[in-house]
Amino acid sequence: MKTCITNKNLFVFLLLLGLTQTNAQKMEKFLDYKGIQCKPNAARFYSQTIKTDSGYIEKNYYIRERKLHMVGNYEDSLLKIKNGEFRYYHLNGIPESFGKYVHNKKEGLWLSYHPNEMMSDSTVFLHDKKIGLSLSWYPNGYKRDSTYSNINGSGVEISWFDTGSPSSAGRYSEGNKQDGTWKYFHKNGKISSIEIYQQSKLLNKQYFDENGALQNDTTNHDRIAEFPGGLEAWTKYLSDNLYFPKGYKITHADMASVVVQFIISETGTIENVFTSTSFEKTFDSIAESVIKESPQWSPAIDHNRKVKCRFTQVVNFKNYKELY
Repeated sequence: MKTCITNKNLFVFLLLLGLTQTNAQKMEKFLDYKGIQCKPNAARFYSQTIKTDSGYIEKNYYIRERKLHMVGNYEDSLLKIKNGEFRYYHLNGIPESFGKYVHNKKEGLWLSYHPNEMMSDSTVFLHDKKIGLSLSWYPNGYKRDSTYSNINGSGVEISWFDTGSPSSAGRYSEGNKQDGTWKYFHKNGKISSIEIYQQSKLLNKQYFDENGALQNDTTNHDRIAEFPGGLEAWTKYLSDNLYFPKGYKITHADMASVVVQFIISETGTIENVFTSTSFEKTFDSIAESVIKESPQWSPAIDHNRKVKCRFTQVVNFKNYKELY
């Protein structure tokens, strides 16, 4: 019989931390998979706040992996005012993002990374507003978008699909409002929509199909990706296919949750499935496998073209009395 005991992982982890931090003035709490304070037996993260001469340092750890999740500086003991450097990490230990806050506002260069170590985003902030050139990339290394922003919110934006083909292009006026002509493209490079804006108000638009032919119907059909039959059918699919692994038992709790992220592609297939908040490797693998084997979805529609859509799914495993 294998048992998944969060408390045991937590005890060993806290013991290791205590070897190096016994003299620090610190406050401790436990967080669930949502980042909400909870009892230790439901904890997925351990949080430690240390008082310093200049404020408070908070460190959050993935309990099972015994790795750092976040470290940041605050002005106040309630941890409401971010002031100083912040670093976030993926489950596998790869940096997720890092940069600086000044009185709760992002300042200077912020960098982000995908779990595969490819750069995700590079943006400079001035008083929490994007300034100058911002770039972002897909996990495969292709550029996702390039934006140039002025301090008043005006600027220009160009984006691409993960194949390198154009996705959209247009300008912003003061206040980050769409202005003038915006063009959107199908993934095959053909124009999907030409839209005219004035201060983010849509004045006119033309739709084109994937062959480049003008469409008479310009009804907005934008939607997120959808499982066949909708949310209820998706919930049933998960319930019908998930299973509790043989030989395991959760102690001190009735349920375990695994958080899985995935993308529905432009064709409706599942891509980039990974666990962002783990419970135990066997449970993580089951959750990922069931999602990977999902039937094809209806892809998301945005500006008259099919686009990728990211989802975060909480997968719950309920404890039960074994019959074998």
